Amino acid sequence: MTNSGALFFVLLTGLAGIMALVYVPLRIFLTATERSRRFRLLQRIRRLRDELGQPLEP
Repeated sequence: MTNSGALFFVLLTGLAGIMALVYVPLRIFLTATERSRRFRLLQRIRRLRDELGQPLEP
């Protein structure tokens, strides 16, 4: 009986480890891409503001 409990613990721990190995890099990748997307959007907004601040050429 104790053998099956230990086996269950090892399997559950292994599953948690595999999930962490998949989740952590995925989370880092998604955070990095979101930040770069936000940065590009802010750059675009700044460019548009600068263009709006310029007087119109006839």
